[in-house]
Amino acid sequence: MDDASGKTYYACVIKDATACCSQGIEFKLRKGLSYPEDQSKITVKGTFTTYKEKKMTYSCLKNAVLER
Repeated sequence: MDDASGKTYYACVIKDATACCSQGIEFKLRKGLSYPEDQSKITVKGTFTTYKEKKMTYSCLKNAVLER
């Protein structure tokens, strides 16, 4: 949760093949689905979109579903 805005953001972390580096991507689940527990290994599929918030552009997988 972002203390300044009060919003909760969900993201998954993707490690590279050598596990030395990682990248994260935010996702918003399709309505009616439950978010996984922290540290769960998941696969997320969704529609890649971008949005602006406070003059910054962010990427997000919208309408996402989980494969566990």
